Amino acid sequence: MKQVLILNITRMGDLVQMGALLARLREEWPGVAVDLVVDRQFAAVASMLNGLRDIIAYDFHALIDEGRACVKDTVVLYREVATWAGDLSQRRYDRIVNLTFNRPSALLAEYVGAPDIRGARSAWDGGTVIDNPWMAYFTDIHQIRRINRFNLVDVYAMGGSRPGAFAPLCVTAPVENTDWARRFLSSSGGPDSKWIAVQAGASDVMKAWRPQHFGVTLARFSTQWDGGILFVGSPSEQGTIAEVIRTYREAGGRSAIKNAAGHTTLAQLVALLADCRLLLTNDTGPMHLAVGVQTPVIDLSVGHVDFQETGPYGPGHWVMQPDLECAPCGFEQVCSHHACKERLPIDAVAAVMQHVAGQGPLPVAVPGYRLYRSGVDADQLGSYELVSGHEDAAVAWYAAFWRRCWYESFTGHPSRLPALSSLAPDRDEEVACIRAMMPMLESLCRRADHIVRLTGQMPLPVPAIQALQRTQMEERQKVARAAESTWATKPLITAALRLLYQDNVQGVERMARHHAAAYQRWRRETEFVASRLASAPEAAVPLAIAPISYAGIE
Repeated sequence: MKQVLILNITRMGDLVQMGALLARLREEWPGVAVDLVVDRQFAAVASMLNGLRDIIAYDFHALIDEGRACVKDTVVLYREVATWAGDLSQRRYDRIVNLTFNRPSALLAEYVGAPDIRGARSAWDGGTVIDNPWMAYFTDIHQIRRINRFNLVDVYAMGGSRPGAFAPLCVTAPVENTDWARRFLSSSGGPDSKWIAVQAGASDVMKAWRPQHFGVTLARFSTQWDGGILFVGSPSEQGTIAEVIRTYREAGGRSAIKNAAGHTTLAQLVALLADCRLLLTNDTGPMHLAVGVQTPVIDLSVGHVDFQETGPYGPGHWVMQPDLECAPCGFEQVCSHHACKERLPIDAVAAVMQHVAGQGPLPVAVPGYRLYRSGVDADQLGSYELVSGHEDAAVAWYAAFWRRCWYESFTGHPSRLPALSSLAPDRDEEVACIRAMMPMLESLCRRADHIVRLTGQMPLPVPAIQALQRTQMEERQKVARAAESTWATKPLITAALRLLYQDNVQGVERMARHHAAAYQRWRRETEFVASRLASAPEAAVPLAIAPISYAGIE
């Protein structure tokens, strides 16, 4: 019997989003035994997932806090972890899938050990290395998020296992919680009363729509809704909910209100969501729980949230995103205007709610936002179809181009998506940019080869090597600036820099060869992209033999 250990210790949403991975592992290895290491505060969520043999809960947050506060000696802390992690190493796992991309989880993965470790693991010098191409892509996403078209659910599934049939997310609450939820909801109405759920808060205020907008929207929706409105969330969101309710009543809201935020267990929350007709929400953990019980979601994607990465997965959901060039903004970006919070039209949000509730058509397109319908594409991956609004033509083209390239390169299988039927909108400019870059890439490769030759000499000519490295760094920065300016080459520089810095090799000569191979790969991949951009659309696809790979240096 095959055994797999999954490490997933950061957020509640990440746990639900690994549902497809669990299904793919069972498809890959029928009868597989899957264990999960999770932070203690999320163990209740893990217990509602299908396909786990054992849930190993540990208080990782306390471990981190104690380490930072020096409450315990570092050696003592590591010994405590080793006490229970040692038992895991005795299970002899066939594969470890590490979905937590930090150094502590990488150390844990390496300590437990397995022939196949996917995700972060420890390098020989205590650093972090990632070998699997999908998991490596995960670390690149934030640099190229405007053109990313892979939901993290699929990244986890294909990185931890392989491509396969579409598998919806699934969360199951114990039956006693289902009975409790029905009693809870019927206490404010008849046994056949209808409810919608609303999560107006979020763990990060940057990704939350304004409470006043929620209130007015719900009031507009209530003019045609003969059911109730249920608020869900954490205890810390009570202030936000109070503001929503105040605005709702001032705007003439008619529907009955029930506030369950902070008054339920996670299992009870899941059961409540399962009984609701829809969930109107910011990007939150409960959003994924609603997806897991097949309740339609309307996701208000504002701030630094990118629904392409973390939006509701699978068919039957809707995403509304402000139509702004800066949407979504970067995680480290400090926004001076928060204009995205004002760009979602209240009437349009209410109209989408009425449509999902079965009480009206989709709203007529109005400026200011984009409306997407979630679905499943021809490669059996989660996708989003633009229903209303406008997308930048160049961004849309390169998103489709790279979506196909990455899928075929990482999986080794041809994509079933329709071939691109047009040339890149800015093809001439991009080709000219790449042509200007190629001599600099050639120079980087020659210089890297020269360094390799010098590292083979004894005694080692350190001053000569250092001089070459300084010149090489200046050249690399110049090429990187050019590559960062275009979606045709930005993904390549993102991956190339990761490969250069992730040099999990020992010895000066081996490191030099690693760097030389990374530069050569960067040059080949840039040549490949140039050839595709210069080709006619029918010649540019399929890309099944694309040489682009993020798996590491061969």
